[in-house]
Amino acid sequence: MTATPAFLSLLSYEVNSASDALRRSAALRFRREHDVSLMEWRTLALIEHLQPVTLRALTDYSSTDKAQISRIVSALVERGLVERRAHSTDARSAELVLTAAGRKKVKGLARTAQLRDRSFRGELNAQEADQLVAMLRKLKAKAIAMIEEEDQAQAQA
Repeated sequence: MTATPAFLSLLSYEVNSASDALRRSAALRFRREHDVSLMEWRTLALIEHLQPVTLRALTDYSSTDKAQISRIVSALVERGLVERRAHSTDARSAELVLTAAGRKKVKGLARTAQLRDRSFRGELNAQEADQLVAMLRKLKAKAIAMIEEEDQAQAQA
């Protein structure tokens, strides 16, 4: 019998594994109940939050590849959930807004997301949930600092 793979004992593996399971379960439920992918849901929510918003601003805010966001937005426009309108000050650009169907879709998705969140929080007491959020924020901050260190090291190489 071989030794246990080294990555199984890593904290980052546990966090990533949990994140993957959370993401996959959300993707399955949102697809089944709302016929929307996770990226479509996040894009709809961001458009709702930022509207009217340009594709460029949406890309910058989401830190997602412009081509990917463009494809998602095009699909949402085709499905009647998002509308492209002429930009008020820039003729070369368009503004994105939710349609009535898009607003209805976002409300349904938000309800589903809140139900899922309550279910997860139900596995923890209030103190545990607060501690988990605080710990995840610490780990995220450390990971961001490590990204910056790697970027600097790469720039110097």
